[in-house]
Amino acid sequence: MSHALTAAQRQELKNLLLARRDELQAQMTQNRANLAPVENTAGSVSQDESGRLANQTREVDAALTTLDADELARIKRALERMADDSYGLCDECGCAIPFERLKAEPMTRHCVACKSRFEQAQRARG
Repeated sequence: MSHALTAAQRQELKNLLLARRDELQAQMTQNRANLAPVENTAGSVSQDESGRLANQTREVDAALTTLDADELARIKRALERMADDSYGLCDECGCAIPFERLKAEPMTRHCVACKSRFEQAQRARG
């Protein structure tokens, strides 16, 4: 397998992945803290409104936590591909994914051409 990435480029991409992973884990910790149950203090309309807003905030935090977990899984797969030396190769055609594309989206598993074909197929079905 021929990789177009130098050792320095691979390290730069790994550092990007690790930094994003740390950032996501911190966000998820905060989101989980926000998901803690709100004390139910029945009473005035303003407290009811506050409760509704708190529920909406918890729903948003739950959705964000799910998105973050999905992104963390993609980061984990990218790091595993680095370890087994398949990182930087397109899952579809097997060609080397250019460094600039990986730098913009380090978790990608597809070259631009294959990703474009996939997106066009999705739009055609949609």
